[in-house]
Amino acid sequence: MKTFKGGITVFLSLVLAVLLGLLFTVIEAARDNGADFQTECVADMALQSALAEYHREVLEQYDLFFVDIGYGTEEGGYILLEEHLKEYMQKNFCVEDDLYIRSVKDLLRLTADTIVVTEASGAADLDGSVMEREAVDYMLDRYGLLDGSVIQTIFQTVEDEGFLENSMEEKRLANERAIDDVDTTVEDEDGKKHKIPVNNPADAVNSRRGSLGILKTVTRKEGISDQEVNLQEYISHRNYIERDGFLQGETRISGVEDLLFQKYLMEKCGCYSERKENSYLTYQMEYLLAGKNSDLENLRYVVNRLLVLREAANFLYLLSDSKKQAEAETLAMTVAAVTLFPELKDLVKLSILIGWAYGESVNDVTILLEGGKVPLLKSSESWRLSLENALRLRVDDGMEQSGEGLSYQEYLHALLSVMDRKIRNFRFMDLIEMDIRQTEGNETFCMDHCIHGFRATIMTHSDNGHDCMIKRTVSYLK
Repeated sequence: MKTFKGGITVFLSLVLAVLLGLLFTVIEAARDNGADFQTECVADMALQSALAEYHREVLEQYDLFFVDIGYGTEEGGYILLEEHLKEYMQKNFCVEDDLYIRSVKDLLRLTADTIVVTEASGAADLDGSVMEREAVDYMLDRYGLLDGSVIQTIFQTVEDEGFLENSMEEKRLANERAIDDVDTTVEDEDGKKHKIPVNNPADAVNSRRGSLGILKTVTRKEGISDQEVNLQEYISHRNYIERDGFLQGETRISGVEDLLFQKYLMEKCGCYSERKENSYLTYQMEYLLAGKNSDLENLRYVVNRLLVLREAANFLYLLSDSKKQAEAETLAMTVAAVTLFPELKDLVKLSILIGWAYGESVNDVTILLEGGKVPLLKSSESWRLSLENALRLRVDDGMEQSGEGLSYQEYLHALLSVMDRKIRNFRFMDLIEMDIRQTEGNETFCMDHCIHGFRATIMTHSDNGHDCMIKRTVSYLK
């Protein structure tokens, strides 16, 4: 009987078992790594697809990239964004469902199990700094860094001289109290005492301060808009959602960049002299400065602020002009002579100078609102009103000569520069909401539903039981 040795067969069987085990292990590891890699690729595509859903109207009107996670609804949470991400991932996982690649066999069979948006950077975060950063990036792309030395000099002059501190009103009231304190009581031939009235020539112009008539005087060529809004509907007045602000370190802007943002506001917002069509509020820059619910009240506020600024600057010039001082003194001496109380002369002179400065200021603001220019600091050549016309508040008809100095928009810029940053940013977001809500499908648009970037935790599952979890952060920041 013939026998065969099986040593080699046993050896090969043992080796083959080890090799097959190693091979299957490598295949399984490759499949797991492939699942991880596919998860990362599909997740990145889904995240970028979500960013590609930026709000078209916000970009069209304001050149800002934001995703409205409400997607036209009143939903302000992350649920709709998470659903969109899951839909995008599932679509890219299920390649067998594609009409053009049905012959491909999916060996991984991954599904998007759970997607959670853990953090987001919203437009309203950090006092609106995310929105500021977007606007500054747009301006940098368009202009680069601007030379802000001229406008900074103007801002510095306004601040150093205290042109916006309303000190002239305090000075005027104190001077009027001093005039009233002068006892002008005299005794007639019959022994009866009576008080001689002080016919102060500045009383007529001073009595019109802050009145609606002043607004009508400085806006003499065109009617004032009667537009009104309910401010409770907008972000600066309602309870809003503040996100996590996780991009805090990347959204800070420098002082020079803040000037760029102010220029951006000037470009995007209308004002009295350059009105923006189809806006709830016609005077948008005035709303930024005043925050009132009507064009009338916003314009009134700005006009009064400009009058304060111009009056302080004009009074400063009068104190340096000896000729005009002499005119005021001559008139004051006449008043003192008539009343027989010489101690009134200096008080009435100061009152006349203050009234003259105010009359010139009314004329200045009229020029500005009609498209002219007024220098910040006056000279004898740029002074417009005579003493007589100023005290009677007769504005100058020669507007065509007012071509040098600062325009109305530049004065608005000066007022804007001293605003509180948060108030400014939220009022601007009010204006964005007003404009966007007028477009189709955006009737419930809210800026606090807009995000600039977000972090997501993504978990996937494959048929072979392999689970994968990745975390990603995406944003529009460069």
